[in-house]
Amino acid sequence: MDESISILIQLMSEKNPTLLTHSLNVAMLSSLMAEKLEYDCHYFYTAGLLHDVGKILLPNSLLDKSIQLTSEELQIIKNHTYYGSMILTTLNLKEYAHIALNHHNDTQSQAINVQIISIADKFEAMTSFARYYKKPKTKEQALEELYTLNIYEQKLLYALEKTIFDKKQQRACENVKARAEG
Repeated sequence: MDESISILIQLMSEKNPTLLTHSLNVAMLSSLMAEKLEYDCHYFYTAGLLHDVGKILLPNSLLDKSIQLTSEELQIIKNHTYYGSMILTTLNLKEYAHIALNHHNDTQSQAINVQIISIADKFEAMTSFARYYKKPKTKEQALEELYTLNIYEQKLLYALEKTIFDKKQQRACENVKARAEG
C-alpha cells in the first residue's frame, strides 16, 4: 500500500475509531460490489477507505455527536468532501480526489466509481449501529431506500443486493470487520 495511504489510514484511526470502522466497511462493501461488476476491486477498496478522509480535519465533537446536528454543524460536516479532495490532490492521489469530493452529490450524472462509493457509504450509514442519533435500518429497508432514491444505475444497486445477500461474502465481511475492530 502506498505510504501516503497508510499515513492517512493511521490518521483516521487516531482521529476517530468510528471514522476508520465506517471507512473500512465502505471499502469492503464497495470492493465486493466491484467484484460482482468485474471492476478493479483494489481501486474500489482504496477509494472506500479514503472517501471520508477529509473528516480528519473536523472536530471530534461533531463526528461523535449523539443527537441530530444543527444546520450550522451539518454545513461544517459537509465540508469534509472538499477537505478530502484537497488532501488527496496534495498527496498526488488524484484518482481518489474526485470520489472524495462528489460522494454526497446525489445526482444521476455521477461517474460509476462515485456512484459505487456513494451507494456503499449510504448503505453502511443506514445500517450502522454507530449512528447514535438514529436507529439503524435493516438491510432490506436500506436497499429499498436506495432504489427509491432513483439516482443510481440499476446494475450497481443489483450488485449491492447480490453482495449483501451472499452468505459466503457475509461471513467473509464479518471476519474482516471483527479483525479490524479487534
